[in-house]
Amino acid sequence: MSRPLSHAAIGTALVLATTAGLALPASAAQAAPVSAVAAAASGPAVPSDFAARYANGVVLTWTANKDEATTGYRIHRWRTADGPDTAQVIATAGKVPFAGRHVDETELDKGGVHYSYAITAVGKDGAESAFSTPRDIVRPWHAAPVDVRATLADGTLNIHWKQPEAGDRPDHWMIYRSRTAPVRPETGAELFYEAGGPDVSLQVPEKEGNDYFYAVVAIVPARSAYSTSVKPTLAERKPGQPAAPVMWQVANTGDQGEIALVSWDDGKAEPGDPRIVGYNVYRWTSEERPDATDRSGATKLNPAPVSGRSLQDRDVKDGTKYWYAVTAVTADGVESAPAAPVLYWTA
Repeated sequence: MSRPLSHAAIGTALVLATTAGLALPASAAQAAPVSAVAAAASGPAVPSDFAARYANGVVLTWTANKDEATTGYRIHRWRTADGPDTAQVIATAGKVPFAGRHVDETELDKGGVHYSYAITAVGKDGAESAFSTPRDIVRPWHAAPVDVRATLADGTLNIHWKQPEAGDRPDHWMIYRSRTAPVRPETGAELFYEAGGPDVSLQVPEKEGNDYFYAVVAIVPARSAYSTSVKPTLAERKPGQPAAPVMWQVANTGDQGEIALVSWDDGKAEPGDPRIVGYNVYRWTSEERPDATDRSGATKLNPAPVSGRSLQDRDVKDGTKYWYAVTAVTADGVESAPAAPVLYWTA
C-alpha cells in the first residue's frame, strides 16, 4: 500500500545497469576438479540434465540418478572467474525418484557477478561422482523503471511507469523530484513519495506540482538506476467543464459476495456547483492502468448520472483486476476530466 514520506535529501545514487544472463565460453572454468574426477571410478553416476536459471534466486534442476548407488546430491558454487578448484558446497539434497530442484537464495554479490554451479551425486560409502557439466549464471542488475509519465489536473498529480522484465521484481518504488532535470543527487533531488505499485495519484498544490521534474527508482533489494526524468503535463479544463472528481478509494464490502464500493468527492468544484447534476462511473478490466481519457474500452456502470458520492459494483470477480474512474456531469451533459483511475483487485 502506498504511503507518503516526508521530504528528505537522498544519499549518493547507486547507478546500476541492466545485464542479461551471459554464458562463458568453454574454458578451464568448466573442467571438473581432480578430486571429483578421481572419485568417479567408485562413486555413483554423474547427474544428468543439470540446468540453472535466475528468477529471484538461482533455480537449479536435474534428472535423478536411477542407480542404487546414489543416496543424495551436493550442489557446488564458485565465482566463474576463480575456477572450479574454489568451489564450495552450498547445499545438499536427498535422493529423489524423478527430478531434483534447489533454489539458491543465499546472499550473492551485487548484480553483474558471474557464478558457476555444478552438482555431484553421493553414494552410501561417501564416494562422490564427478561434477556435472557446470552451468554459468549472472545475477541481473535491477533495471530502472521505464515509460514514466506524469500529468497534473485539478491538483491531482498522476505518475505512471512500467518495470522491465530483466532483474528482480521490485518490492516497492521511490519517487524523487528536483527543480531541474535529470533528477539526480547533484540536482538537489529529494525523496518525494514511496509507492507499492506502478502508479500513484497525489493531491498537491497545482503550481508546486508543475515546478518539479520527477523520477522513479525501483527497490528490491538494491536500488535501481533513476528512471528518465519527466515533468507533469498540465491538463487544461475546457470552458464550461466542471472540475474532475477525486477518487477516495475502491473497497470490498464483502458480506454478500464480491462487491466493489467506489467512492469519490467533488475535487476542486465549488460547493453546490449548480452545473453538476451527477457523476458517471467507468470501469476497465486491465492488468495495467488504463488511459482514462480514452473511455472507448470502458464499461459505464450507471445508466443515469449518480447523484451521490459512491456506487456499488456487484459484477466483480476474485482474481480479476478492475480500474475505476469517475467524471462529473453537468445538466447539459458536459463531462469533466476523469479522476485518476483506481485499482480494485482481490486474489
